Amino acid sequence: MRQEQQSFLEKWSSPASLCLTQFLVAYNVSVVPAIMPRIVRDLDSSVGSIQGALVLLPLVKASFAPTCENLIKRFSRKSVFMAGLGLFTIGAIATSVSSNMGFFIVAYSLITGLGATPLIGSPRDLIGRIYQEKAEKYALLALIVSSIIGGLTGALLGGWIASRYGWRWSFLPAILLVPVIFILLRSIPRTRQTYTVPLDWIGGLLSFLGFGLTLVGVSLAGEYGWWAPKQPFKIFGIVIPPFALSIVPTLIAAGIVCLGMFVAWQRRQARQGKASLLRAGLLRHKPFLLGLFTATLHYMITTGMQFNLYQFLPVVLRLNPYQTALAVLPFSLATLVVVVYTTFKIVGRVPSQLLIYAGLTIFCVGVWQLYNAISLSMTTLNLLPALVIMGAGSGLFLAQIGITTFSTVTRDNIAEASGIYDPFQDLGRALGRAILGTVLIGTASIKIVDQAIAQLGQTVSPEQRQKAIATLERVVQTYSREERKEFINNLPTVIQPSLDTILNTSAVEAMRTAVLLGLVFSLACLFLAFFLPKQSSRRTD
Repeated sequence: MRQEQQSFLEKWSSPASLCLTQFLVAYNVSVVPAIMPRIVRDLDSSVGSIQGALVLLPLVKASFAPTCENLIKRFSRKSVFMAGLGLFTIGAIATSVSSNMGFFIVAYSLITGLGATPLIGSPRDLIGRIYQEKAEKYALLALIVSSIIGGLTGALLGGWIASRYGWRWSFLPAILLVPVIFILLRSIPRTRQTYTVPLDWIGGLLSFLGFGLTLVGVSLAGEYGWWAPKQPFKIFGIVIPPFALSIVPTLIAAGIVCLGMFVAWQRRQARQGKASLLRAGLLRHKPFLLGLFTATLHYMITTGMQFNLYQFLPVVLRLNPYQTALAVLPFSLATLVVVVYTTFKIVGRVPSQLLIYAGLTIFCVGVWQLYNAISLSMTTLNLLPALVIMGAGSGLFLAQIGITTFSTVTRDNIAEASGIYDPFQDLGRALGRAILGTVLIGTASIKIVDQAIAQLGQTVSPEQRQKAIATLERVVQTYSREERKEFINNLPTVIQPSLDTILNTSAVEAMRTAVLLGLVFSLACLFLAFFLPKQSSRRTD
């Protein structure tokens, strides 16, 4: 009996530990958006700062992926994996006790990001070494499902814990899961390799700064303005930049300069025959990059859509957070069901390109259906068909895009490819919340303020109008439901009778604008998919 139990543990402990690791990383990423307003208020910060942390996290993971693989070749994958798990735990604990936003960004984006790098790159590689052919396909499906469930759990459970006990306790489930993973990891064999590849540290730093500054600038646009400053950006009490310009174009310009320096540095390294980031293989391999960017764009759209629904439905339909989660849940459930069914029954029997085209086309149809369903008289049932169609299309796409993308790299590069691919999906999620969320909240705030001013029959200066818009955006993003009611009740009595109409009309128009932008991105994603590899056969060179 004891031998049977030992055999069972040896058989399932390795895949269980890898699935739990995927769950852990996905939970850590999805929990922060769910508790964002509470973090902002507790740390006296801003939504833009949290968005910046969410953007930096995947950039840290993607930038450190080549270095991580080099460390693995020196010290074995298991050793680096366990060290990463320990560093991830330290980062999660440090994040939960953060006293200010600077500490939060260092703990969450830097420490947790560095620790998570081997955790996202190793599972696919280890699955490929443990299983073959059909068993490998099912094991990869288990990783995808674990990631989806981890994301759902982070949003739902993390949000519930934050509402009951405070946002700091929302990281506790992830911390408690770490010892279980450590125990299960003991069955994974330790292999030592001595071959190492020279690293382009300067190129890595310049690329990190270039992408980081540019994307953080985009994430701050809703709060600080694309050009004219909505409010001053301060570091240690110093206003940056020291003139009438938003921090956003400043950061984007600095990022573009760093990217230009990065390109020049890569050319110099190539001429001298030295280590170069772009000569590492994956970052110059067009089929892999096409799959990477297509998947990232899709994640940006789906996450931005869901984020906007969480913002929009409570206002128009007067739903509480749990009712809102249930209203949006059909999208995730449809995605999960279709991913599982497609992987078991369709993948490998239907051309890969056909699955991707069909998935993205169905998703576009669902987005158009969502656009038509949004109105002042809508109910949650009106949204159900659109969410199911979108989820089905997304599930078809996700079941195939990873296989197609990873088929373009060699077996030895799978781990490094995962270390780049997965963080870029997190990056897409962060950008989706930043871009589509900014469109929704910014457009709605502008329309509400303008209609309120017209209702009052007063003339206000552009500065007063901009200040009112910025205040309303902060109310929408950080205030609790009770505080929003109090804020509304304190508005002038002359606009109170028509306030509900103003709020609902503005929210509906803004949501339709955001969904229409999402449809444009979806069509761009479909167009990009036509350049993907025609077959999913793994490279051997």
